[in-house]
Amino acid sequence: MLPLSRITCVTNFLGKYGAAIRSSSEFTLPDYTTSVNTAAHKLSRPTDDKLRKQSDVLKRTSLIPETLLEMEKNEEFQLTLKNLKKFGQEKLTREEMRARHRALDLLGFPDFKAFCAAKVPSEGVLTKSAVETLQVNVGLYCNQACAHCHVESSPKRQEMMSREVADRCLSLLQSSPDTQTLDITGGAPELCQQFRHLVESAVGMGRHVLDRCNLTVLTEPGQEGLGDFLKEHRVEVAASLPCYSRRNVNLQRGKGVFQRSIEGLQLLNELGYGEPGTGLILNLVYNPLGAFLPPEQEALERKYRGELREDFFFFFFFF
Repeated sequence: MLPLSRITCVTNFLGKYGAAIRSSSEFTLPDYTTSVNTAAHKLSRPTDDKLRKQSDVLKRTSLIPETLLEMEKNEEFQLTLKNLKKFGQEKLTREEMRARHRALDLLGFPDFKAFCAAKVPSEGVLTKSAVETLQVNVGLYCNQACAHCHVESSPKRQEMMSREVADRCLSLLQSSPDTQTLDITGGAPELCQQFRHLVESAVGMGRHVLDRCNLTVLTEPGQEGLGDFLKEHRVEVAASLPCYSRRNVNLQRGKGVFQRSIEGLQLLNELGYGEPGTGLILNLVYNPLGAFLPPEQEALERKYRGELREDFFFFFFFF
């Protein structure tokens, strides 16, 4: 029986800021909160033998070949690749930005200036607060190719942070005493050569480090010591598990990702992530599968706890 650490199902961007926009008397938005009753869903329980057999295989193989194969079969990806070759990255980026602006207009979102005008005090002054967190994206290379990824990370992306840029970020962190947290994201940030350098240096400064981990990277060949490294440096893990359903996770993140994610959670559990009193923090991040807001967070968290505890023998503790 393995305890799973403190679990917080984190909602998406709209879940946090959509409410703020809706609260303005000047702007009214549709209610995109899902009506799905999470408590009514019951998943089938996998057998012990099936879990053990899959576990043995996953620890010996990489997810990358399977991800690349899925990408070759994906019609939307192939169309994007074709347009990228035809029009170039810069033109496609501009068009994507225009498309997103049009989508926000159709949803009734105000533009940024109009929103500020409705929210800012009459004197029109925005007051800057202290910067408490420095978030760095260390690259777009990833062992997955998720449908919801806003930076389109995949094994085909080669953009990576250099040592020079990493050291510049650390210099900025060192000279910013109010900034006590280094938040590292990607891609799969752990696959960047600068990841461990950033973690070790930030911890050496007395800073707290947050790793936005996709979980499957923990079972990638060459990453066998990653879990021990995270534990040694007391790194907080924000782990992507967009649903407690195998089918939904694999639809959004790729074939086989759910089982590998469970393997990653088990590894973190064994290292003490989740044990009360260890201070090893683990958060789960939930992502809706469509253009709607997630269910109410407390109910969703209870459902995650119940399903993962019963189906995969995890116990959940609150700090």
